[in-house]
Amino acid sequence: MCGIFGYILKQANDDLLHRANKLQAHRGPNGAGVETVKVGDYYVGLAHQRLSIIDLSDAAAQPMASKSGDEVISFNGEIYNYQELASKAGLGTSAGDTRVLVELLSLHGESVCNQLNGMWAYAFLDKSNQTVSLSRDRFGEKPLYVYRGQDGVYFSSELKTLMELVPGKFDLNYQVIGEFLSQGLTNFSQNSILKDVFQVTPGTNLVYDLTGSLEETVKSYWTPSSTADSLLRLDDAVEQVKSLFSDSVRLRLRSDVPVAVLLSGGIDSSAITACMVDELGADRVHTLSAVSRHPGMDERHHINLVNSSLGVKGNLVSVDPTADEALELMKSAVHHNDMPIGDFSNVAHLLLMKEAAAMGAKVVLSGQGADELFCGYRKYVGFYAQQLLRDGNLFELPRMVLQFLLRGTVLSQFKLSEAKRYLTTYSKNNGYLGGRMGIFSPVPVGLQKSMSLVDRQIYDLQKTSVPALTHYEDRMSMANGVEIRLPFLDHRLVELALRLPEEFKLNSGWTKFALRRAIEDKLPADITWRKDKQGFLNPQTQWLKNEWKPIVKEYFAKDSLICESGIVDHDKLNDSYDKFCKNGNVWYREIFAPFSLEIWLRENVEKLNL
Repeated sequence: MCGIFGYILKQANDDLLHRANKLQAHRGPNGAGVETVKVGDYYVGLAHQRLSIIDLSDAAAQPMASKSGDEVISFNGEIYNYQELASKAGLGTSAGDTRVLVELLSLHGESVCNQLNGMWAYAFLDKSNQTVSLSRDRFGEKPLYVYRGQDGVYFSSELKTLMELVPGKFDLNYQVIGEFLSQGLTNFSQNSILKDVFQVTPGTNLVYDLTGSLEETVKSYWTPSSTADSLLRLDDAVEQVKSLFSDSVRLRLRSDVPVAVLLSGGIDSSAITACMVDELGADRVHTLSAVSRHPGMDERHHINLVNSSLGVKGNLVSVDPTADEALELMKSAVHHNDMPIGDFSNVAHLLLMKEAAAMGAKVVLSGQGADELFCGYRKYVGFYAQQLLRDGNLFELPRMVLQFLLRGTVLSQFKLSEAKRYLTTYSKNNGYLGGRMGIFSPVPVGLQKSMSLVDRQIYDLQKTSVPALTHYEDRMSMANGVEIRLPFLDHRLVELALRLPEEFKLNSGWTKFALRRAIEDKLPADITWRKDKQGFLNPQTQWLKNEWKPIVKEYFAKDSLICESGIVDHDKLNDSYDKFCKNGNVWYREIFAPFSLEIWLRENVEKLNL
């Protein structure tokens, strides 16, 4: 895991490369390199910030040339199955993943992406074919932003780097801002919060021809399938999930530096921890958990249960900042996130990653993706009910609802203030958007008429959920020079989960049924079959209503950037805030989001056209 920056310009500019290495030094504290090559009509400049994870020697320094010298790569990420691929590249067992990747690309070009099991964003210069390929992994775990101006193309791991290095000011993308404010979405599309900056689409290669006018071609290498395997037996499915998940964890433990795991006390992170124990032994597994002193906001009982039952070393991180400390931490998280944050859990993750770095863990495994694969969120029960009703399955519908009611799992946790974001009519009539937001068109986030439940899972994987999660986990971890790995986003496991019939995921009043069955022999029943798992909770609602109220009022004043620019209507926003403070039916994110946006705008105002 590293950072990359580059350009394709008519004139060389090494100063940009060295400045990029300084700006993104947090992504690669172990080294930096630059290279400029004249190919065709253009100069290609590559900068690389190195976080040493696999092959710590100078032989893995980047930018890296192929053995022939005809190709150069600047690579951010990890190829977990590089050892299995090494022989195809004519390499021995001592080669690191970057060497394996550049040689495979030299031999086979972009088609090699289908063989890769990993996370990545890379720039690959092919001097012979006079092309530059920008590639991103299947789920966008690693970021790659692109700006195309009149003088050429710039690309970078972080948006703030482009804002600093590209000449001139940027216009805001009001569609993206509307999705964030009105619908709670981050990274719904490949557009960024800046109008002229986009991201390479996950699962694709963006190829630039270095002759003529820099013709741009998009080549897709992976598309998920929504076709269920109706002949698959539940017991067989459970065994396949168990086998693939264990192998995914095994591959993601490949590292030449210490590895830890985020443990929340829920089934997903606990399952990863159990598989790590199988591979490494309990004495080599360290867990990292956020805990709180606030009643109802602490998961240490379940965390301690997992740690003690598996015999692993637990590291508890108290996330209990004062209101003033929390505000400063929020500003730091907004800075690192490359756009406003939508929830204080981003800050909790930033603190966890700081602790990981302090304890010497440069690689941390996380359970993101499991809810999307195995229908763990409450909303999936509602979506499944909609599908059954739409399909006229009037026998299964009441039976399914009754099972969840009797089980007391997700329906008891239903909240209208959260659920209304899935109603298009609500999104179209958000109460406080200003006149500048007239161009904003709400995007569908519920179950559309043409969608099956599996289609909606893919929608979460590609648009409404996973892109936001991978975005903030990358930024908060890399702010501390720590690499996040996500076993549930192994493409083999994803493809299997999408093939499973709905009743293998939502069964007998349980979400994630097949996953629970797959790991029930590894964990205590109180973990595998727990009903009440929450996300990490914190006092953000109380801070917004009480301790932060003076500064919220200041940031919501008429001369604030969000109000002066017409993004929000001052009077309507403050009416919503007053209702929120009086415990009206206003979701905390409806207040947190514009507050966070104002923080981001104030930090970046000198580079924006407002």
